[in-house]
Amino acid sequence: MFSSFLQAAQAGPVAEAELLPLSNQGRLRVTYNWLYSALNCDPNDNSTFLWVVYKLDNGHVALSPKGGYGGRTLYASVRDDWNYYVQTQAPHSADWITAIGRDEILTLSQPDLFVRLQGFNGLYLSVNANMDAQGNHSGYRVMSSAPQWGPASTWFLRPVNSLQAGLALPPPPTAEAMRQALSGLGQSVTDATVASLLQS
Repeated sequence: MFSSFLQAAQAGPVAEAELLPLSNQGRLRVTYNWLYSALNCDPNDNSTFLWVVYKLDNGHVALSPKGGYGGRTLYASVRDDWNYYVQTQAPHSADWITAIGRDEILTLSQPDLFVRLQGFNGLYLSVNANMDAQGNHSGYRVMSSAPQWGPASTWFLRPVNSLQAGLALPPPPTAEAMRQALSGLGQSVTDATVASLLQS
């Protein structure tokens, strides 16, 4: 399981992974130069989007979009100066977030097949129910705003590459393992959602 993988890892980049909410709104991604390079989900975009998971300690991580942008390594940042939206640019100044500080440290809970992430404000990162449309992109933005977890704040974490020598990724889960994990979390999703997660 990913929890054992994470505990065995040294601090630093641990894995490249995709993140998908159980609300079935699409992969978590960054759309650069859109609403301060906001984290969002677009159900109409099935392209791969990888995140580098940085281990800070056994309970805290940071997320960085693989490859960054413009030669910069960027980090997901919970912005208390912008209604707690999660972005890779600071609002107003549009400065890129290139270091890990308070706003970029995420508390990780349930670190197995499904994870929950909390910002420094203690609230869960959650996909909005309403889509934002601006310019040539529409997506469901992510906020650190959910006081309780639910499908939109519970994420299927699918690691695809280990970034630490000698540390092997856990095997992909079966549909039954996913259902058991969901049952343990007190969540249920349709068979179609389980199938879509497995096919991601």
